[in-house]
Amino acid sequence: MKRTFIFSATAIFSLFLVLSSCKSSRVWETKDRTVRNTPPPPAPRNYGPSPARYNSSATLIISPRPGFTMNQNRDGSYYHRSPQGFLYWKGQDNRFYIDKSYLNRVSYTKWEYQDWKRYKKAASQKRR
Repeated sequence: MKRTFIFSATAIFSLFLVLSSCKSSRVWETKDRTVRNTPPPPAPRNYGPSPARYNSSATLIISPRPGFTMNQNRDGSYYHRSPQGFLYWKGQDNRFYIDKSYLNRVSYTKWEYQDWKRYKKAASQKRR
């Protein structure tokens, strides 16, 4: 009887140790989370209509592909209107270059701009 009591007490104690060791010992889990009472940021002031900002990812130079629509202007030059509404003019190398008026509306890399600018210089020299 004495052995049964010792055996059951040992089993209960070891079970208690196993179950208590499974509890998280991390402090951030056992602490109550408090909600910060910070005031909301102030609302932006509206001083009238702000200028529209464009940040489209249209490319400066496009090449014709299947399904590409090309139209002819009254002066004989060819152009393409993209689905975003940008106007592209046909160059001598059969590529289409975005119109100068749309440069401030699209984002581009400096290499794209250099390639676009190189064409514009060549086109203006050829027209003379």
